[in-house]
Amino acid sequence: MSENNEPTLDDVMIPTEEAHPDHKEHAKTPKHLDDSDLDARTEHERNEVN
Repeated sequence: MSENNEPTLDDVMIPTEEAHPDHKEHAKTPKHLDDSDLDARTEHERNEVN
């Protein structure tokens, strides 16, 4: 592995959302997401990666 591929603290993503613990559902996600909520979550993840 070259030096450029070594992980650093700059590689850490900074959270932009608040997680509200709800121990009733798996991974704090409701069983059924509506399409608009799913689209918003997908767009948020795409923006974070790019």
